[in-house]
Amino acid sequence: MLRHNLAFKVTLLIVSILIAGFGTLLVLNIRQETQALVVKNQETARILASSVVETIEIGMLRVRPDIVRRLMQQLKTELKDVRRIGVYRRNGVEAFADLETLEEVNRKVHLDPELVKSISAMSRAPGPPNKNPLFRRAVETILPEQIYESIDGARVLTLFQPLRNLKECQACHGTDHEVRGVLLISLGLEKLDAQILAARNRQILVALVTIVAVTVTLLIAMGRLVLQPVARVAAAARRIGDGDFETRVPVGSRDEIGQLGTVINDMTGRLKMAYGELEAKNKTLDETLHNLQDSMKRVELLEQLKDELSKFVPDSVKRMLEQNPEATELEQREKDVSAIFLDIAGYTRLSEQMDTRQVNRLLQRYFSSFLEIIHDYQGDVNETAGDGLMVIFQNDRSSTEHALNAIRSALAIQRQVEELNQEFAGVFQPVLLHMGINSGPALVGASKLTSSAGPRWIFTALGPVINVAARVAGEATGGEILMTSSTAERVKGHFVLERVGERRLKNVADLVQVYRLIQPGVYDRVVRGS
Repeated sequence: MLRHNLAFKVTLLIVSILIAGFGTLLVLNIRQETQALVVKNQETARILASSVVETIEIGMLRVRPDIVRRLMQQLKTELKDVRRIGVYRRNGVEAFADLETLEEVNRKVHLDPELVKSISAMSRAPGPPNKNPLFRRAVETILPEQIYESIDGARVLTLFQPLRNLKECQACHGTDHEVRGVLLISLGLEKLDAQILAARNRQILVALVTIVAVTVTLLIAMGRLVLQPVARVAAAARRIGDGDFETRVPVGSRDEIGQLGTVINDMTGRLKMAYGELEAKNKTLDETLHNLQDSMKRVELLEQLKDELSKFVPDSVKRMLEQNPEATELEQREKDVSAIFLDIAGYTRLSEQMDTRQVNRLLQRYFSSFLEIIHDYQGDVNETAGDGLMVIFQNDRSSTEHALNAIRSALAIQRQVEELNQEFAGVFQPVLLHMGINSGPALVGASKLTSSAGPRWIFTALGPVINVAARVAGEATGGEILMTSSTAERVKGHFVLERVGERRLKNVADLVQVYRLIQPGVYDRVVRGS
């Protein structure tokens, strides 16, 4: 690219400086020469006007106005530069056209009758009066005036030359005025414009030739003194950049470019040493990096295993592990909990009526939505078995709070089942859930199972409270949510409950008082926890 080339930049700089310098001189020279030509042209015009005025005065002193008229006609015919010429009286009326002046002079000096007859034969109607402000100024100041104007599209210089009322003329023209009239003469400027154009072209040609000659001379000098040495330094630096640390810049002078070459040569030697050391370190680094990558792969694999296994670990266990990696809190301890058992009503019938894959998809879709609800209410899915879930709710601060969360979770799951039944209407059979809830103390923690395959840890909740919750769920029908009196006592001020009586549960020695949770808005046969 030219804009990245040093020679191009230097050339552009030189040409710009020369154009600026010679351009200024060119403008000044052209302006000066043009001014000189204009002044010379004006001087020539004034000399011509003065000569014409002198001839007019001589003719008038000899009382020969006919000679004056012939003179002006001859000048207008023979001189190509004369575009317009005429004599005007001081009032602006064209002179030597009518017989007004002739008659006035004849009354005073009695002219020769033959002259009067000759002049009378030359009379004609005068042209329009001259109203130019410069004409009036020439009459009043008795000084010549000039103006550049255009006649028929051509530029002309018009002079207004006053005709003084000399003493010799006052006998005929009177003594009450100093100016008898004004000579108007317009000279074309074609020759002047041609001279100015020729001078301008000559100056431009000289400037161009000078700029080209100086530019070529400076470029040759700059090329030998600067550009070629810089190019050699750049080529050597490029090879060094490509890894050739044996390259050296040829140093042929002690100027700044020579000093730059010396510095680059010293730098190249140090780079060679540093590159050798860097290669050795890179080799070590590659080995370390390879080992690190292997370690990272193992860590990534462990993280993946952790993420997969965490899906099967309750959130409460994960929180305990984060707080205490030694996991001493995982040992089974007695805690107050609320347990929910839920299962699908008629699961056996659904399995017989539907394809196994359809049943699996149905369970996955429904149970996946349950897990989000359970998580929102701080519950842990402790166990899954076919069509059922066991969920444990804990709260170290309040035994009432985990019972409330269990009830809220059960209601939300029931609403979710209704929405999913509507969504899958015509695709799956409607699903009804039976849920049983019980609250009380239970052993919560990890249990170690030992076998020939090695030890295995499981996390669960054990005790009569859990067993009773499962039996209560078995008593529920038609999508009911049943609970024991232990749970009912904790939530009776928050939900509407219906006492359904005492039930004999399998493997439970005592009768269990059972309550049914009433959906909000339903109040038939309601007894509030009594």
